[in-house]
Amino acid sequence: MKRVWLAVVTVLLAGACGSRLPHPAPGQVATSTSADGLGLAPVAPAPVAATTASPGSGVSVPAANPGSNSTQPVSTGSSRVPATTVAPTARNAQPNNHAPIQLGFITTTVGNAQSLGVNAGQSYSDQDMWSALVTEYNKHGGLDGHRIEPVYGSTDTASSNWASQFSAVCAKFTQDHHVQAVIGYIFVFLPSFESCLANANVPHLYGGYQPGDLVDQQQYPTLVSTANPTTDGALLTALDGGLRSGLLTTSTKLGLLLDTCADGDRAYQRTIEPWLKAHRLNFQTVLGKCSQGSSDVSSAVSAVSNAELRFASSGVKVVMGGGVPLLLFMETAETQHYHPQYLTIVGGAALEANAPPDQMLHLHGFGWLPAVDVDPTHQPMPRSPAQKRCLAMLAKHGLQAKQYNDFLGAYSACDGLNLYAKALAAGAATPQEVASDVAAAEAGLSGALTYGGELRATSTQRGGPAVYRQYGWLPTCRCLTYRGPTYPIPSP
Repeated sequence: MKRVWLAVVTVLLAGACGSRLPHPAPGQVATSTSADGLGLAPVAPAPVAATTASPGSGVSVPAANPGSNSTQPVSTGSSRVPATTVAPTARNAQPNNHAPIQLGFITTTVGNAQSLGVNAGQSYSDQDMWSALVTEYNKHGGLDGHRIEPVYGSTDTASSNWASQFSAVCAKFTQDHHVQAVIGYIFVFLPSFESCLANANVPHLYGGYQPGDLVDQQQYPTLVSTANPTTDGALLTALDGGLRSGLLTTSTKLGLLLDTCADGDRAYQRTIEPWLKAHRLNFQTVLGKCSQGSSDVSSAVSAVSNAELRFASSGVKVVMGGGVPLLLFMETAETQHYHPQYLTIVGGAALEANAPPDQMLHLHGFGWLPAVDVDPTHQPMPRSPAQKRCLAMLAKHGLQAKQYNDFLGAYSACDGLNLYAKALAAGAATPQEVASDVAAAEAGLSGALTYGGELRATSTQRGGPAVYRQYGWLPTCRCLTYRGPTYPIPSP
């Protein structure tokens, strides 16, 4: 289950940090605050406690038009490189007269899967998938009449320094080649990578799990999400779901298992903590730091174990978390005969095959990506036309989607390509216009990846899913299934 575990292992357990500042010493997290909205710059950062207690408060292929200055590599540290707004040059301006376009696609190898005890099985490689899709789109006119020339950037989760390898990828995209956009899944959110693309005027149609927080949306005007909400929106979704379902009340003792990935620390300070206080919830938070490469896994494991002991001893009844950190928490809790209720977001299908069944009985997910929320036999609806078209293109090249992450990768890729085609059809002339047109096009596109294919953009989020739905454990099938109505993704 490559992408589910890739996202949660390497992003949430040992994920690339979204923090704007170098990682703080244990006991502190570097954060900053700013006024709400996308138009205001953040103020200077201020430290907060790492652990906070706060009581009371047929084969069908796409039509030709589905939507009828180089830069030096950035530094590899965690500091944010300021994005600048410069006029597009001839090579990075959007192509005219149906000239070919170079597009950047990132491929991922999960080289550290065995050492992490993770099943990283995938039915075919990322590059095989992209090659098949590019071939099929080009057979039918490319994107809005532009033939696609792919440029591949390779990454590996086993790298000890993810920022360094992504710096090399950005140099390949912006110096060795001059791509018009970067499209598709990416396993981390790295401010240095986003800055590199923004400074080179390259739009990034981000298909990964973490497109940064609200401030990142303002900081990188060429960044647009095609799959997930901001860090703020994702965390708020779990809390909103918990409130709507009655799992969170003023008498609930809530423990939040969070980290600094994709500026989670800043999202916590700006959005989550005020929300919790406004709803008069009793909560305590363990906010662990996010690592920079595969070598930092052990410290994250230790932090999760300590969080379990803390929550259990203080009588926490509901634990909010996600991915492998939540899995590790559940495994430790089982050995301690501790059975709290759990709130999580996307990725339940990965937990299903690995977590203790007695713990899974208490899992309550609030997700927007059916391909990874529940297994293929329990999808909430028949495959949509967009999903069928996408899978049919792969099947023509002998690629059969079988596992969760085959579906996730394919749907994310197809949605990104189709949205970019709409931006080209709209006549976008600058990278910023591309990002804006992609976000605007999401409302009119029935996509393949999100729940019901619904996407939207708001004043605080440049693209992403429109709705979420609760899922949970069904003892009769020992599986996760969706239940209840859909609700809009909260707007921070």
